[in-house]
Amino acid sequence: MSRDLASSKLEIIPIRGIRIVKIGDDLPALVVSALEKNGISPKLGDVLIVTHNVVSIAEGRVFSHSSIVPSDRAKRIAQATGRTPEKVEVALQEAKEVICELPVLMTRTKHGILTDFSGVDQSNAPLATYIALPVDPDGTAHRIHTAVTNHFGVHLPVIITDTHGRPWRLGAVNIAIGVAGMSPFYRNAGRTDLYERELKSSLVCLADELAEAAELVMGQANEGIPVAIIRGVQYEPGLGNATSILRNESDDLFQKTRDSSKAEG
Repeated sequence: MSRDLASSKLEIIPIRGIRIVKIGDDLPALVVSALEKNGISPKLGDVLIVTHNVVSIAEGRVFSHSSIVPSDRAKRIAQATGRTPEKVEVALQEAKEVICELPVLMTRTKHGILTDFSGVDQSNAPLATYIALPVDPDGTAHRIHTAVTNHFGVHLPVIITDTHGRPWRLGAVNIAIGVAGMSPFYRNAGRTDLYERELKSSLVCLADELAEAAELVMGQANEGIPVAIIRGVQYEPGLGNATSILRNESDDLFQKTRDSSKAEG
C-alpha cells in the first residue's frame, strides 16, 4: 500500500460496551460481537487495537495475591522499591533476565521485552490479583486478526498494546507487543525530503505510533474501552509481528557506550 501522508486522515473509533472480560472468555468472539453492536463495519485501511489486559485475563494470566509466595529476594527488592513482595515475585517469575534491581526492578521478559517489573500490573486487574503479559501476544493478535477478517470479509490487522516507560523521557506511552496482518514498520528509505535529498535509512515503527494514538481514546483508568479501530491507515499487509520490533542485544547502544567509556578509562 503506497504511503501519501499529505492526503491522509486518521480516525480513532472507541469500541464501547465490551463487558468485563473473564478467564476463559473467547476474546475473538467478544471483539466481533462488540464491533457489530457498535455498528462498525471494518474497511480496508482499518487497524484493530486491543489492550493486553483483556488478552491476559481471557488467557488466564492472572495471579491471585493469596496464592503468591514471595521469595527472600522478592521481599528484599519490594522493600527497596516500595512495591509489594507479591508483585515482585510474579515479576521475577516472568523474567528471562534481571537487568537491575534498583531503583526499580528492570527485566527482560521471556518475550525479549525490556521493561520494569516484567510488565506485571494491577491496573484494571480483578481485585486482589496481578496481571502478567500474554504468553504469546503475536499469536493472540493473529487469532483475533483471523477471526475478524474471516467474519467481516475485510483484511483487518490487529495490534495488542501495553503501556511502557521510555529511557530518558518522563511519562508512559502505549507500544505494540503483538502484531498480525501488517508490517509493524514503514520505510522512508528511497524517498526524498523537501530539498530532493534521498533518505537513506529512515525506518518508522508504525505499530507503536498506532498504539500510542489509540491510547488517547482507550485510556488507562476506568474508561472501559479495551478495543479501538484506527481508520485510514496506510500500512503494508503481510505476516509482520511485534517480535521484529525488538532490537538485538548486539544493537544495545547504551551497552556499547558503557563498554566504550570503560575501555577509554
